[in-house]
Amino acid sequence: MSLGVGIVGFGVAGRQHASALDGLAEARTVSVLEQDPTSDTGALRRAGSWRELLADPAVGLVALCVPPGGRAMLTVEALEAGKAVLIEKPPAVSDAEIERVTQAAVRAGKPVGVMLQHRMRLPEAALSTNWASPATTAVLEVSRFRPPAHYRRADWRSDPASALGGIAAHLGVHYLDLACQLLGRPETVRLADSRELAPGIDTRVTGLVEFRTGATLAFTVTAESAVRTERLQVLGPDRGLCIADGTVSTQIGDTEQTWPTVTTPELRRAVYREMAEAVASGRPPRRCHLEGARGVTEILSAVALQRAVPA
Repeated sequence: MSLGVGIVGFGVAGRQHASALDGLAEARTVSVLEQDPTSDTGALRRAGSWRELLADPAVGLVALCVPPGGRAMLTVEALEAGKAVLIEKPPAVSDAEIERVTQAAVRAGKPVGVMLQHRMRLPEAALSTNWASPATTAVLEVSRFRPPAHYRRADWRSDPASALGGIAAHLGVHYLDLACQLLGRPETVRLADSRELAPGIDTRVTGLVEFRTGATLAFTVTAESAVRTERLQVLGPDRGLCIADGTVSTQIGDTEQTWPTVTTPELRRAVYREMAEAVASGRPPRRCHLEGARGVTEILSAVALQRAVPA
């Protein structure tokens, strides 16, 4: 029997989740909880309240597609109600929130995953390679244009407490997370002066991350250029990896390989397949696990606070 999913929030992210679930054998949308009565959920059944959704025995997993501020509280409530949870990115505003959710998941015996779907791009050969070395350096550039009006809406996008920031938290997060999957947890984050549309809402962030392993990452994330690109280059002593606009290339020793490009919608479907397997087994998801989001959360917290992450 397929996993029943209750989607909370039906904005852009919520609709992406519903699309990923459409026709999927392993999971299906049971209901949608959306506070805006004018939001069109089509043929999907609407839950009357948060409590109603949590009480629905057909819902085995809650997909939280709400703003980052407050997600941790809702995740804990869902876990205490006996539901597995899939959290939209960024999953939390601090490592302390991740720790709180992790402990709640252990008590409930339910898995928690994160919709950081680009992790699914990483080939097994890259994941099984040790990139953690003081001799490893990485460079990241993300350019995704957003007009000023995008951050001037009368909603959570203009509220730093709810949004955790601007372009870095919501579009740079994916490739920053990929860097952390390979290089580990950050030790320090040093930032150049960022550009902000409003206090706490960044449109350009440039910085240097030093990881506990000794590896480094120089990064720039901008919403101010019309040229769209996402590129992560990792260079080790005898190995390298490049992810450019979704295409992964590796050079490990003398072996060079380019991996087939997978569309982002299909990556989201892969996350749901993994979550269905995790719920069935009672174990954390293999790739989209919450524990792996500690690194990117520390980086984004440092960006939000405009200070270095403590050692």
